[in-house]
Amino acid sequence: MRNTIYYIVGGSLASISIPALAQDAPMQDAAPEVAAESTAALSAEQQASYDGWPAEQQAQFDTWPGEVQTYYWTLTPERQSLFWRISDANKVTLAGLSAEQQAQAWTQIEGQAAAQAATAGTETDGM
Repeated sequence: MRNTIYYIVGGSLASISIPALAQDAPMQDAAPEVAAESTAALSAEQQASYDGWPAEQQAQFDTWPGEVQTYYWTLTPERQSLFWRISDANKVTLAGLSAEQQAQAWTQIEGQAAAQAATAGTETDGM
């Protein structure tokens, strides 16, 4: 019974996406432009973090628009980790939302991640 509830909750959370929250947000270009000198404005701490990333992760970060890069650095370390797991189009959408809409989106993102972790944990425990 308990696992069934997790599947129902997980399925319903998975069916809700960030763009649904942004219905009233203005349309944005789906393909992010390459940011020129994307790491030029980083603080020393941010630059050290950036330098520690694999080259693929640095390249992905460099393709994000400036507003998305700036938004990334405002996130907690836990949310930064989750931010890497969402699509670039959803990153752009999320960065462009109002603070209230961002809070709602993060509630959903964190809920989905928790449901996935719980599902993975129960599948591993059962073996």
